Amino acid sequence: MPEFLLEVGTEELPALDAPALAEALGRSLADSLPAERLPFERLEVLWTPRRLAVLIKGLPGRQEDLVEEVRGPAVAVGLDDNGNPTQAALGFLRKYGASPEDLKRKRVGDKEYLFLEVRTQGRPAGEVLREIVPQAIRSLPCRKTMRWDSSGVAFLRPIRWLVCLLDGEVIPVRYGNLVADRVTRGHRFFGPKEIPLESPGEYRERLREGRVIADPKERAGMIEEAAREVEKGHGVRALWTEELLGILVGSLEWPAPVLGEFPAEFLDLPAPVIAAVLHEEGKFIPFAKDGEPAPVFLGFRDGKEDEKGYVRQGFERVVKARLRDARFFFENDLKKPLPERVEDLKGIVHEARLGTVWDRVQRIHHIAMKAAEALGLSEGERRHLDRAALLCKADLTTEMVKEFPELEGVMGGIYARKAGEPEEVARAIEEHLLPRTRGDELPSTAVGTVLSLAEKLDAVMGAFAIGEIPTGSRDPYGIRRAANALVHLVLGKPLVLDLFRLVDEAVGLYPEVPGGKGPEEVKRFLLDRLRHALRDELDYDVVEAVLAVPRGDFHGLKGRALALARLREEDRRALEDLATAFGRLKNIAGKHGRMEFDPALFREEAEEALWRTYLEVKSLLEEAMAKRDFPEALAHLRRLVGPVNRYFDEVFVMHEDERIRENRLSFLRSVMELFLEIGDLSRLMI
Repeated sequence: MPEFLLEVGTEELPALDAPALAEALGRSLADSLPAERLPFERLEVLWTPRRLAVLIKGLPGRQEDLVEEVRGPAVAVGLDDNGNPTQAALGFLRKYGASPEDLKRKRVGDKEYLFLEVRTQGRPAGEVLREIVPQAIRSLPCRKTMRWDSSGVAFLRPIRWLVCLLDGEVIPVRYGNLVADRVTRGHRFFGPKEIPLESPGEYRERLREGRVIADPKERAGMIEEAAREVEKGHGVRALWTEELLGILVGSLEWPAPVLGEFPAEFLDLPAPVIAAVLHEEGKFIPFAKDGEPAPVFLGFRDGKEDEKGYVRQGFERVVKARLRDARFFFENDLKKPLPERVEDLKGIVHEARLGTVWDRVQRIHHIAMKAAEALGLSEGERRHLDRAALLCKADLTTEMVKEFPELEGVMGGIYARKAGEPEEVARAIEEHLLPRTRGDELPSTAVGTVLSLAEKLDAVMGAFAIGEIPTGSRDPYGIRRAANALVHLVLGKPLVLDLFRLVDEAVGLYPEVPGGKGPEEVKRFLLDRLRHALRDELDYDVVEAVLAVPRGDFHGLKGRALALARLREEDRRALEDLATAFGRLKNIAGKHGRMEFDPALFREEAEEALWRTYLEVKSLLEEAMAKRDFPEALAHLRRLVGPVNRYFDEVFVMHEDERIRENRLSFLRSVMELFLEIGDLSRLMI
């Protein structure tokens, strides 16, 4: 079956944007091809800083024929008394080029209609690709765009060439002023300007001849292997970050390693400072030996080995100069102790509508102390938290953090120790921004954890208070990232507290701004972030069942979901029985508002039986929930299934006597509330 290649050649893309754009291009084609009746066997996404490519194998040469059953006029209108077609039926036949013999009669509801089986011939794949490829390119999500010629098309960077091949045939896709052909391009400086392709299958190897590694996984492997060679040769350990590897892979088409050294005199600088200098602009990999910085680093030249050492010398000059700058910043910062810098925060605007950084520190402090109370921190821990909250943003006034913003918090911890603050305070300041990313480590101390929670919750609530709500394409304050980190922190530690209560207690700290959103919107947003986190590991319907009853205890919500998932795995029938019983309760009592009932009004044995079981289960359920033993809670709820089903089989709920009817509805609503301690089980797919 044919192979297909699409390559979009561009000016250099930002390192961390290229993979997202390439994946989006692949997803667009993966969705649109089957929709156009062009199924395929395998789709592969490749990319470099100068190209986005999709390779598809097993694509048919033409669309599958489309067979549709089309409904025409009713038989009473389309056929006369003798069964011959009327003008209505003949018009229907002419529209589809069919004859009377092709007509079929089928009943739909209470009427009988005439039908035709209409076959639409599939078009050649090349024709379809000419239509969907421009749409796929146009749909790519860019955080900002630019125009570069008279065509009016816009993209993150100028598009310079297009390759579109179906086996050996060029599909002349037009996009803006460009028309696709079979010619790709090698490395900008060390490869041939033009590389003609005979077929999609030779794409990788022809690019390799042109000093381009098209597969990002292969480039990542080359970078990691180069780092391992340094580790073995020098007895050191590479200090990787996910972002650093991503930047290196996204900025190189042919990684050529360059090993450099810096003077040992700079090793007395704090290790994070040395790492920040080397990470700057994603250029260099730092190394450590026995837990301390090592005076070697690994950089990369793009496209050709550094045979004469000129690149190494240039790298070393740059690193030495930046380390010298860092030493100056560090020594200068130490002249003013961290506690003395707090007053300066009153002169730094955090956000015009939210006030200064000092105002933010006050909010963080308030939220942190409320969270400490909820989590039961000791008196000593609260004392350290009080001090750490006051100092946590003071390092924003330092030269080091102004030069290296990624060192916020880290330098605060270092400067706090230099100022003689307790280790617990310094560690909390150091950890108050963790986790920064999903793969980042969590705070190691209780004080650092609570301070981190307060910092992230303030970021979210502050943005909502001024109406800066994240959208699909816009999140300038990084609120989605802060909320994701908050959820990760709560689930990862884990923290047993009511986030919603914390939100309500902090509402008064924020100004009322036109267009601002209140606490309910904040809660919905946080719950949505939790939804995304849980869906990564649990079935969609299980997550929806639990989140249908909103609670601020996120760790408890996850526990409920895990208990449902475990029951589904161990005894699927039992979970289905629970969901069915709950569904019967919800259908009849779900909209009933009252739960006060009088057992003296019960008339049937089935009512008495359910009431007795209800009382037993209610008591046991309360004990299980107090222990946060959600599997045990589900086990108790299962005892209600039989009595509930018997109740609906034997008791007529909508009794003619209003008192009895209302009493029965209130009782069933009370029974239903026991199930809702876990969630809305009607959301489960059974």
